[in-house]
Amino acid sequence: MSRTSTKMSARNCVAGGDPSPKGLWYCNWKIWLEARRLLDDALEPLGIKSKDFWLLVIAGTGDVSQHEMAELCGLDPSSLVPVLDGMERRGLLQRQRNPNDRRVQWVQRTEEGHRVYARALPLAQQAEAQQLSSLPAADRRQLVAAMQKLIANSK
Repeated sequence: MSRTSTKMSARNCVAGGDPSPKGLWYCNWKIWLEARRLLDDALEPLGIKSKDFWLLVIAGTGDVSQHEMAELCGLDPSSLVPVLDGMERRGLLQRQRNPNDRRVQWVQRTEEGHRVYARALPLAQQAEAQQLSSLPAADRRQLVAAMQKLIANSK
């Protein structure tokens, strides 16, 4: 099957399949794709991607285990290792063994990670504002409030 026909089949599958293009899953997926694109574009001058930004966010909460970080990202822990390796090589994060349980590695931001995060946060906020700019302020507040309710109810 050619690449063009594969793309067309995928498009038809989404358009005619389940979940519905008018449904929550599809909308979440499309919003996430655009959010990631906008965030990647905004962070490009810093040399980081959206996944790096989110790992800096999570690591900034204090010592968080590598396993917990993978859970928060919805990743298999083994798939997170190469990403953390790269961020560690760039001096953004550091890992330390938990002295009470040598199987656990804590992940935390380095000083450089704090500096990059401080520069990235306003760029991320601008990307978010850009994505929401087509909505009136009241709709933005209502959307975020509804999403926060969904998050609170999913725990």
